[in-house]
Amino acid sequence: MTDHEVSTPLRPRPEIDAIDLALLAELRRDGRATYEALSRALGLSRPAARARTLRLLDSGVVQVVGVVHPSVFGLTAYAHLSVTVEGPVLAVADRIAVFDDVPFVSVVAGRHSLVAELRSADQTVLAATIGRIGALPGVQRVETSVYTAILKDTYFPPGPYSPTALDEIDRRLLACLQRDGRSAFADLGEAVGLSTSAARTRVLRLLESGTVHIGTRVSPGPLGLAQVLGFQLTFTGRPEEAVERVRQMGQVHYLATAIGHCDAVGTAVGHSLDGLLQLLEDIRAIRGVRSVGSWTHLRVVKETYEWPLAP
Repeated sequence: MTDHEVSTPLRPRPEIDAIDLALLAELRRDGRATYEALSRALGLSRPAARARTLRLLDSGVVQVVGVVHPSVFGLTAYAHLSVTVEGPVLAVADRIAVFDDVPFVSVVAGRHSLVAELRSADQTVLAATIGRIGALPGVQRVETSVYTAILKDTYFPPGPYSPTALDEIDRRLLACLQRDGRSAFADLGEAVGLSTSAARTRVLRLLESGTVHIGTRVSPGPLGLAQVLGFQLTFTGRPEEAVERVRQMGQVHYLATAIGHCDAVGTAVGHSLDGLLQLLEDIRAIRGVRSVGSWTHLRVVKETYEWPLAP
């Protein structure tokens, strides 16, 4: 154990069934859904829906959190990098992870050595960061795909974003929701010095504007979803129908359209390599998909999408 590690008791792994998976899907859509709404969607009694939700949350497998739109942090330009390294990879991955506008770095098995995601203030800053990464010792080649739209992502609100003026209280509410997306309005109000009704009004405004989305973060390992696969797609003709079919696939947890090295970038999570192989076959069979490239994630070196909410 290193000096930075803290020993914590292991939580028992919950048994996950089809109803739990359906519950997770509902919480992804609306992490603040009431137990009454969840019971109606799942065909359960309210006490049963509450018990299942609390069991998943208490297990640590699932977190319900507020995901703040990157534009709130001044981040408007996004890209995916596929990096080829000459020599050992981990040291290069660690150097890339130091960059503030690189929220994700993963060492992979496949044609490239590692992949990274950039979220920058604008295209100029994005290009400068790509240039700095390309100049790092050991970096042989960087292939770039600039995102045009993020269509499916745990860390990106799914709806449209309407820029909204935020004051200090709004930012404190967002910080509270980042920690616990299901915090009661009364608790949120107490935390920021507002009445329950005033806190409710502000939170609903933040949700309706797309400033924040309350969704779930799921640890794949405890669900038996230990295999994580990345993929790149190119299309023929008009790709809208093909993109939508890929987006709707349950195993696809991330999907963005792009320009540059490919037309779309995605991540899929599965129970087995055979299952992911079948997913790739299903994607290849979609009309309009020209090519599919893929890689297996070996070690995530950095994954953090929560920037400071400055007043």
